[in-house]
Amino acid sequence: MGTQAVKAEIINNVMVAMSYYIQQQTILSMLEQVMQQELVRVNMEEITTLPAERQDSIAERNKYLIQLFMIKKRNLKRGTLEGYLGAIKRLITVITNKSLDQMDETDMEWYLSRYEQREGLHGKLEATTYNNERRFLSAFYTWMRKAKFIADNPVEGTEPKKVTLKPIDYYSPEEIIKIRDACRNVRERAIIEVFRSTGARVGEIAEITMEQVNLETGDVWIQGEKGGKYRTLYLDDDARHYYRLYLDTREDDCPYMFPRSRRPYGKMTTCAFRGIMKDIGGRAGITSRVYPHKMRKTLGMNLKNKGVDIGTIQEVLGHASPAVTSQYYAQSTPHTLRSVRERVAV
Repeated sequence: MGTQAVKAEIINNVMVAMSYYIQQQTILSMLEQVMQQELVRVNMEEITTLPAERQDSIAERNKYLIQLFMIKKRNLKRGTLEGYLGAIKRLITVITNKSLDQMDETDMEWYLSRYEQREGLHGKLEATTYNNERRFLSAFYTWMRKAKFIADNPVEGTEPKKVTLKPIDYYSPEEIIKIRDACRNVRERAIIEVFRSTGARVGEIAEITMEQVNLETGDVWIQGEKGGKYRTLYLDDDARHYYRLYLDTREDDCPYMFPRSRRPYGKMTTCAFRGIMKDIGGRAGITSRVYPHKMRKTLGMNLKNKGVDIGTIQEVLGHASPAVTSQYYAQSTPHTLRSVRERVAV
């Protein structure tokens, strides 16, 4: 084992061991930087005579790899990291006779085939659920390959399932009116208008502070939840009007755009936003669910139906690439097809 590999193994071992005692990620990062700085000045080699090489059990080896992965990916969003960990833990629950770094392409094909046979909420497991499991595992094994624990990613040989895109589910103007009418107070109405106007992700709305909001122009400057890029959201006249009314009722000094309604005031959770919208939907008397992401899709479809190009829709919604936007918004909708037929009618 070369000097660089020995150094990397020592740093990894120390990081994993100390992660059980150091919970603050900034301190862990400082520890890693200090070790890297100090080891730059020395050459190291592994002693291969005595003591004898330690052989970890499968469970110990898996625990080590998972803990190291969590340390190295500590800056990921919590939901993303939980997705990775969920897939990894399901894998080692099924394949118990090999450690994660010993599994090969055949193991992955067998596991994913078995995973595909699981029943989803509506019967057969959907292709998107299968593809997500495959994607999480592939990302984990890509990290292991880059960290030189394995030579090749065993998941790459398995093909993702073809996904049949369903028409985008969005609110009609009539449904938006019913949702607005179902709001019991200005706080609920402000929440609906902000989501409708900005098309932002629920996690992005939860993080907005008043320093990021300009009620004169309607501009809201945020760092995107996915990709971390900065972009500007827009509050239209209705959103600004109802947010100002809500702002006049607030008696807290919480910096967030939407704080909790009771003491101790603080940032609203994404679950709280979803719960409020669910309650509004129950009162609105519409057949479809009312939830934050559907407001986002509604803005995207409204922009498309008004002839806005895919690139602009991508910027407004904060998609990482135009391919993501095109996947959902490039196809013609009944609205656009009807407009075309009306224009060419003779």
